[in-house]
Amino acid sequence: MALSGIGKIHEPVKGRIMIYVPVYVHKDSAFPFKAKDDVKVTIANGKLVIEKP
Repeated sequence: MALSGIGKIHEPVKGRIMIYVPVYVHKDSAFPFKAKDDVKVTIANGKLVIEKP
């Protein structure tokens, strides 16, 4: 199971949102993404879901 941590949501440019994931979560062997991967983003049951397309 992947580690959990507290990230941040930033709006560096109006209309764009960036989500920062703590480095210790990113470095966990269970973290499924690499930099510049395309991701599918949905909202389901009040949760933000990010997954591989």
